[in-house]
Amino acid sequence: MRLLATLVLAVWLVAALVLTLQSAYPLPGQVVHGNLIPFHTLVIYLDNLGSWFWIRNALGNLGLLLPLGLLGPIAFPALERWWRIALLALLISTAIELTQLLVPDRSADIDDVIVNVTGALLGYVILNATRRLLASREQGNRQ
Repeated sequence: MRLLATLVLAVWLVAALVLTLQSAYPLPGQVVHGNLIPFHTLVIYLDNLGSWFWIRNALGNLGLLLPLGLLGPIAFPALERWWRIALLALLISTAIELTQLLVPDRSADIDDVIVNVTGALLGYVILNATRRLLASREQGNRQ
């Protein structure tokens, strides 16, 4: 199981880098400029819930690091603590955002970091909830 989780994480990392570090080619009105004010872009997301562009952006940022929280502890037991997942997600997301400053039609946004870390922690919660559910079912089968 550990090897499979490691392989899936490796494929995910390559896909995540390809998705986040290529030019975006936005349509008019979809250009997002850099943002260092926490929750500024999140307010834009909420104000534009009818726009597929903004919904896709929000869900993409939420899902980007979700596999880290979901598979990271399986692949690397040192990631069993939530704060280690959060710290690693923070480092990865910050590195991606800073690198995006060098990519045409990309920008760095602190809200992307916030949502990426939230997604990783959501994956961690899903993993632990699944583990508890499976453990309780297994214990029920023994009785």
